[in-house]
Amino acid sequence: MPKFKLTHRGNLEIIALYRKSWPVHAIVRRLAEIGIDVTWGTVKNVIKRYQYGKIGYENFNHKDQKLPTFQYKTNQDINFVKTALTENPTRTTTDIKHIYADKGNHTSRSTVRNVIDAAGYTVSKPRYGQMVRDVNKQKRVQFSREVIANDDHFNNVIFTDECSVQLHNNKIVIYREKDSVVPVLPNPKHPLKVHVWAGISRRGTVRILIFENIMTAAFYINPILTSGLIPFINREYPSSYRLQQDNDPKHTANATEAFMTEQNINWWNVWPAESPDFNPIEMVWSMLKSRLTKKEPKTKEDLINGINSFWREDLTIPICNNFIDHIYKVLSVAVVTGGRATGDLPRKMFPERSSGKSLQYFNRKLQTPEYQLKIASLQLK
Repeated sequence: MPKFKLTHRGNLEIIALYRKSWPVHAIVRRLAEIGIDVTWGTVKNVIKRYQYGKIGYENFNHKDQKLPTFQYKTNQDINFVKTALTENPTRTTTDIKHIYADKGNHTSRSTVRNVIDAAGYTVSKPRYGQMVRDVNKQKRVQFSREVIANDDHFNNVIFTDECSVQLHNNKIVIYREKDSVVPVLPNPKHPLKVHVWAGISRRGTVRILIFENIMTAAFYINPILTSGLIPFINREYPSSYRLQQDNDPKHTANATEAFMTEQNINWWNVWPAESPDFNPIEMVWSMLKSRLTKKEPKTKEDLINGINSFWREDLTIPICNNFIDHIYKVLSVAVVTGGRATGDLPRKMFPERSSGKSLQYFNRKLQTPEYQLKIASLQLK
């Protein structure tokens, strides 16, 4: 086919037929009938440029000039994607592709991914955390400000909590040959699991208690407080301590409060609700489950032995102190986030280790111009 200089009239003819829903091959034939000999690719490129708002040129020779396709990214598209993902960060490439289509711009998912990348976004699995109601956000900020003002080092705090550990663990990576079927791993409908209660402090760990029944206020009093907590207090903190526990109903039941009053247990009753990220023992549970995954327990006995082994051998006093030091970052960040769940933001804001630092140290860093810019870039609401 000889070279053909596509004129502005030819562009307008293509767009007019496209707006009438003519397919590309029909447009090519129609243009040939009126003496405009162009290829299928040229017509397709003109249509893409029209979709993309780039049809304002007068003359274009498709062989002498390289025509940018729709994959060419402009600030308009980048801002569009930023707006879409800011409004709803869980949107998929298909969702954004459909939004483009609704506006008359038809493109592929790969092109959308390229625009998302150019907009500075990346994709990862969502990380779920506790839901914090507005009233508790205010309490979390107030609590954080108070302990920062006191530069609390939590030297006499006993952090406690309970969690469930199951025999079957989903944290598994599986490799397979390319183009082969993904193997199906057996997953029991009701996996065997046990519950654990324990505590950590600057001076070490409270005895861990493993049980299967549902915890009630009576069970919390005996054996947990009676056999687990009180012996540790008498041994490690005979004079002064603070007991941290969340606001679970069995912790705040009348019978529990009466027992703690009778035994002179000093409950640090200022802990804000919906604040598991403030409790360093949550990192202990994560470490426990990770170690159990590597040991691959097969039976209930293996599971219990693995838990006891971890608590006795792996969870040392220095590790406990490292976990407690980490909440220096967490509480400082909670203030600037307005009491929202902190997630992995403390580690991103402060890559340095917390050991040897303090609440005041990290709070002062947040006041520097460098960190003020970081906070502003997070667009915290």
